[in-house]
Amino acid sequence: MKKNTSLNSFKDPYIKRILSNILNKDAFNIYCQTPSRLKHLIKGLNRCQLHTPLARGKWSIAQIVAHLCDSELVMGFRYRMAIAQAGSPLQAFDEEKWAKSLRYDSADCKKRLELLTRTRQGNVTLLRSLSKKEWTNFGMHEERGKETVERMVQMMAGHDVNHVKQVDAIRRSVAVKRR
Repeated sequence: MKKNTSLNSFKDPYIKRILSNILNKDAFNIYCQTPSRLKHLIKGLNRCQLHTPLARGKWSIAQIVAHLCDSELVMGFRYRMAIAQAGSPLQAFDEEKWAKSLRYDSADCKKRLELLTRTRQGNVTLLRSLSKKEWTNFGMHEERGKETVERMVQMMAGHDVNHVKQVDAIRRSVAVKRR
């Protein structure tokens, strides 16, 4: 997988922001390591700490982990569509509606992290089996247009970095409050 070395070609601010998290970094390596990084970050935190957001209206660690878990499920489907049926439409999803409807606020953080870990492992196994050509297979995202498997993994890695930073900040905040 190529490293992202320039953001100049992206007009969409969200794509630019997410990909800036992995600029000149190995996206696939980041993607592979995220579940273990999260496991390390939540180690020793109690349920109350896992459900405490940094500020009102912001997500807690448990909500972020639930979101990452559901995002991985969605991406597993998107990878498979792009690989098996190149050019297929890829539906967007509204993360706020998912968070509310799927009760992220009461999610069991450790169970959701276990599911994220297993799902990510399955997706990594699939991705490692791909030929160079298959990494260029694509789907048509309804908001962002053509996305290759490679771009999807880069987006997920950048998305991971964004949320791992949030989890780290919340962890530091709740650890201070505990003292």
